[in-house]
Amino acid sequence: MIFIKVNTQLLPLKMCFFFMFACFGPMVGFLPTIAKQLGYSLTTYGASMTFMSVVSTILVPLSGVIVDKFRIKKTLFLVVILGMGVVALLFLFVPKAPLDLAITELKCDAKTTSMTVFNENNNLQTTNNITHYTVANHNSSDDLITCKLNCQYAELCGEGYKINNLKNQSDLSDLWMKTINDIENQNKYNQIDLTLMPKDVEQTEQIANSYIFQVLSVQINGTQILSPTCQCNLKTFCHITNCSNQKIIDVATSTTYRGNVLTLYQFWIFFTLVATFWACCTIASTIINPICLDTLGEKSAEDFGKQKCWGSIGWGGFSIFIGWLVDVFSFNKKDKDYSPVFYSTILITAFNFGVVKQIKVVETNKSEGRWKNMCGLFTKYYMISFCVWSIFNTLFHTIVTHFLFWYMEDLVAANNDPSQRAWLKTLQGLAQGIQCFGGEIPFFFWSGWIIRKMGYGNCMALVLAAMAVRMYLYTVIWNPVWIIAIELLNGVSYALGYSVKMSYAKMLAPPDTLNTIIGFIGFFDCIGESIGSLVGGYLFDTYGGVWSFRFFSYMSLLMCSITILTNYFGLTKESTTLKDNAESTNMDLKITNNNADKKI
Repeated sequence: MIFIKVNTQLLPLKMCFFFMFACFGPMVGFLPTIAKQLGYSLTTYGASMTFMSVVSTILVPLSGVIVDKFRIKKTLFLVVILGMGVVALLFLFVPKAPLDLAITELKCDAKTTSMTVFNENNNLQTTNNITHYTVANHNSSDDLITCKLNCQYAELCGEGYKINNLKNQSDLSDLWMKTINDIENQNKYNQIDLTLMPKDVEQTEQIANSYIFQVLSVQINGTQILSPTCQCNLKTFCHITNCSNQKIIDVATSTTYRGNVLTLYQFWIFFTLVATFWACCTIASTIINPICLDTLGEKSAEDFGKQKCWGSIGWGGFSIFIGWLVDVFSFNKKDKDYSPVFYSTILITAFNFGVVKQIKVVETNKSEGRWKNMCGLFTKYYMISFCVWSIFNTLFHTIVTHFLFWYMEDLVAANNDPSQRAWLKTLQGLAQGIQCFGGEIPFFFWSGWIIRKMGYGNCMALVLAAMAVRMYLYTVIWNPVWIIAIELLNGVSYALGYSVKMSYAKMLAPPDTLNTIIGFIGFFDCIGESIGSLVGGYLFDTYGGVWSFRFFSYMSLLMCSITILTNYFGLTKESTTLKDNAESTNMDLKITNNNADKKI
């Protein structure tokens, strides 16, 4: 019979990791796509997350100093846990950015009439004199498409043009000028009906960010013109307000707000809630690590990953489940319904609040030489090299965290596969689940053994090498399903790196300064995160995902080479405790083998 021994002292800590990261996973993972659906660009999102990183840069060391000085670690932890639930509730009421309709150009010449739809906002302005265009249904034919356009007033032929009363039955010039005269004389609006063939939707000509549709007929005030042409060229700009074909509506709808978001109250509501949630997450993550390390004591390097892996279970498990729920709740809806993300965060926060109250927290003892010892530590060469490594490690991880899901949506859009889009959130949730279950959990569990065998310096180089391979593989796939396999590398590129960072900080920290040291390590992490958010947002928005991921892949490979040289010249401090443990383990094995030989 198999008996499972459970350390009841560490059980609340494991549950806290589980619940806390179950809140983080869906919220942080889907935040970029939530921002995209609300109408914000990659540049806007990247700049916003840069500010979040600046806030974190201040809060991380500050929270470490506060809990070391005032010994309120548990109280502050409870406050930020509760804050995450409150913010998640308020997220349910965040409004969308006001999105303008895409500019549509109506153009008519001696050969044909066409309608060009631009899928990005332009700076064109319409006048107060507006003519209504309608692409209307054509009698009994189901093969024709109808759309309604709201267009700019335009003089096409000048004042000297004489109306010929439609002697040429395909000439739109006469009907257009007559309509303009009626508007001026009678001050009333008129409707113009345009009819499009569906083959123009499937085989439309695409130039840059525009789509060109051929107009089959025009109808104004009951007068219809088939295959319309113009004696003198017509060019005016419109907005499509309605259409019977969903593809044309999708093309004609601007999905990103291109104006100044700083003037939008909708943006400030979204920004404030994200900043508050990010601050709570940052402080909670900063406090839980020293709580765990203090509880583990001398076994922190060996067993920290075993506790942290429960956070990965929560992150991965709920990312898969909530991603599936979002797709289910969004069935037959144009936009994704992210309410399961927010409701789950509220519920889990309530459970976590009760768990945190059961954790026994060891508060910091007062020490007179604490600040002097800590300041001297940051002048050491091995601490400087460690901080530089931490900055770049976090920078590369930030690129994946903030922009991978956005990149997956671009891949789905490029493939134009409706089935992929219908279950995209489930796929993204699976990607996070594989990150955790297939990558993080094994490496968190075995991180102590890996660090003992390889040493801190070699592990740091291995982490950067794995990240370089991971980001490069993103650029050579065409189906987002392959990302699930690539995310297995998250175990080396993130979980091992995180365990190295925490146990290395524990080893270097002078007595009674662990919270402060981890806070300042978090300060350098925030620098990497802010750089990654700002630079990543600009590069992904300007050059696209493939070029950007390759750029950061090469940069990670370069930093890996520098780390190897740093280790070679002895600029990384290795723990004597780990060496002693390794020698002790080898000695125990030898003794065991000798005893076995004697028994045999």
